[in-house]
Amino acid sequence: SAFAGAGPAEGRLRVRASQLGLVDALLASHEGVAWADRALDVRNRLRGFEGIAAADAPASFAGTLRGYQRLGLGWLRFLQELDLGGCLADDMGLGKTVTVLALLEARRTEKGGAPRASLVVAPRSLLFNWKREAERFAPALRVAEYHGSGRDEVLTSLDQFALVLTTY
Repeated sequence: SAFAGAGPAEGRLRVRASQLGLVDALLASHEGVAWADRALDVRNRLRGFEGIAAADAPASFAGTLRGYQRLGLGWLRFLQELDLGGCLADDMGLGKTVTVLALLEARRTEKGGAPRASLVVAPRSLLFNWKREAERFAPALRVAEYHGSGRDEVLTSLDQFALVLTTY
């Protein structure tokens, strides 16, 4: 989502949340720069950043996260609060799937169970694992698997599912 503002001709700049840090750095030496509303909040949170707090999985999550997974969940929650994208990456086998499922389950419970789709794009060879892990750790998530020509159906039915699996 973009932050509100007029065009450059009016002396205002409209930027996406993901561009805010770069724009802040570029404008750091300019005097008289004013930040509006949401942009000011995000800028101040980024400037005051002191670290990520570990987050607990919701009570409805059927599992226990390890310490580093709780930190990963905290990182994902921090990005979500700021409407920023990011990447959760570590060595294979350390539980990224489970960490993301904890985030998706938290999002589901926060919306009171109302449909809120999320799209997981994964190699076809991992779809079975994602579905199995979702059933085990977040059984309330509705999962739909799309691959091959079925991927086109994602656009029409995305809002009906908490998690949609597709391949790249």
